[in-house]
Amino acid sequence: MVKYPKIVGWSVVITMWTSCGVGLSCLQTQKQGNNEVVNTAEDMIEWIGHDLESGKIDSTTAQDYIINLEEIITDSRK
Repeated sequence: MVKYPKIVGWSVVITMWTSCGVGLSCLQTQKQGNNEVVNTAEDMIEWIGHDLESGKIDSTTAQDYIINLEEIITDSRK
């Protein structure tokens, strides 16, 4: 028999609340990190467009970079 059933019960409840809070915090932090990845990739696509217009890179290279960056954006939003 358990000598202090209320203490054990409340310990379990408090542990679960704490675990859920930490888990939700981690998910929120991860999502914020993904937003930064998406923002950076979108900026890079814009910069590639400027480099293409100014003749710094050719259209094939620009297209390859843009395709890869769009895949990063898609993967980050999953």
